[in-house]
Amino acid sequence: MSSNGTTVLPPSFNLWTEPWIPLERADGEVERHGIEQTLLQAGTFTGIYHVSPLVVVGIHRLLVAVLQASIHPREPPDLKRVWQARAFPAQAVAEFGKQFAARFDLFSDSAPFLQSADLPLQQQKGQDAKTIAYLMAETPAGTEITHFRHGSADEQAFCPACAAQGLVVIPCFASSGGAGIKPSINGVPPLYVLPGGGTLFESLAASLTLPYYRPGDPPSGYDLAWWARPPLVQRSQEAVEVGYLHSLTFPARRVRLHPELLDMYCTRCGRRSLWGVRTMIFEMGENRPKEAAPWQDPFVAYRLPSPKELKTTPTPIRPQAGKALWREYAALFLPQSQEAEKVNHITRPRVLYQLANEDTGIETSPYPFRCIGLRTDNKAKIFEWIDAEFQVPLSLLDDPDAGDLVQEAIQFATDCARGISRIFRELSSRTKKAERYSSVRQRMEYRYWGALAQPFRQFVLDVATAPERQTLPQQWADDVVNMARESFVQALAEFREDTSTLRLQAIGEDRCTKQLNLLRKEYVSHE
Repeated sequence: MSSNGTTVLPPSFNLWTEPWIPLERADGEVERHGIEQTLLQAGTFTGIYHVSPLVVVGIHRLLVAVLQASIHPREPPDLKRVWQARAFPAQAVAEFGKQFAARFDLFSDSAPFLQSADLPLQQQKGQDAKTIAYLMAETPAGTEITHFRHGSADEQAFCPACAAQGLVVIPCFASSGGAGIKPSINGVPPLYVLPGGGTLFESLAASLTLPYYRPGDPPSGYDLAWWARPPLVQRSQEAVEVGYLHSLTFPARRVRLHPELLDMYCTRCGRRSLWGVRTMIFEMGENRPKEAAPWQDPFVAYRLPSPKELKTTPTPIRPQAGKALWREYAALFLPQSQEAEKVNHITRPRVLYQLANEDTGIETSPYPFRCIGLRTDNKAKIFEWIDAEFQVPLSLLDDPDAGDLVQEAIQFATDCARGISRIFRELSSRTKKAERYSSVRQRMEYRYWGALAQPFRQFVLDVATAPERQTLPQQWADDVVNMARESFVQALAEFREDTSTLRLQAIGEDRCTKQLNLLRKEYVSHE
């Protein structure tokens, strides 16, 4: 709407060509490009750069979907040719753009990107419009928790690029939001494992999957990727048949942006923009019915139900409060022996199985992986995002003995943590104000796990490179016991100094030493 009250239609903002993807160069400079140039120049950028790792995942998965559709890798040699060329085939990208570029227009009247065309482009009187803040989990809106961004949700106005970035987050991170608002295809947001690399090309090329490692094979044979389906999203529509590309562009929300001629500074990125978006229609979109077969994303690790459990569906590994992410290293990346699988019931991301089993041309070792997740209460509350990078020696991807060795090392560290925590809790319960030491115990645990992060990374590298592995558990046991004892003693030092607490400190140190030595003996002798 213009200043004189006449209607002014927004210009096209086509994500295929418009600069909206922030990319980092080797010198640290950041440029924005459209989808086409991002793919064609992927080898010249180190990766997608954004303050929100959720946006990084959303853009990464959209680019992977486009590449899967344009390259159609069917056999390992197809992927190997891509790696050897060190670039994505320009002709395939151009042909995809020629056929589908029109489906990436953010403000199209007839086929808006990831929106429902039956909804009006402009806000209507009496319409239940939402603030654009609902697109970003870290921007407070309604009753959501305020994170690092403060202010009124109604004051938010996004530029077209930021609005697009918010839309691509929906397929992978849309979570429950009250009555009738269900999560996206992966349910409560899981922990996504993204292959990295020295360049964006390497990251995307390592993310291409062959048919055997992809979920979703609709009986109809028709994969409803966003650009291949009608631009309509029915409210609360159940998607029974879902293909892989459909899952990567899954419209879990029924959306329609309301662009306005505002000539403003974007409240998210700070850039000046002639057109902005303050409101939108934001309703429940597609969802998977309860009776549908379990969906297993190739970039997600799962805990499988044990024979003793009543449930039958796999559970994605998700971020947990207070749990250092490296403790999931074995579950996320390493194979297990058949004996260990009977106990742990874990399956790592399918993309890891592909790297382990197929000759796709990847030779870099250790290979970097970025793990990104959103911690929630499994309902509507969002607490924090998780973003961590791990180096994984390729030789360990098909080495079950190494997987067991790493898993047992993590279990030993867990047993020691439980031991010092239990002793501290028992000692603090004998003081006059035991409740005050609960936070001290938590700091002790955080300090312990944080101190072990670097020794653990070295332990994994040693497992991959050491000619003999027999001495590795001994060194790991030394590191763990030393860190556990040091963290425990530091926590005891916070007891008030009087006769009774000094005696408790002495008792505590003695019990701690005995407990840790016992656990160490059991661990080393077992190994």
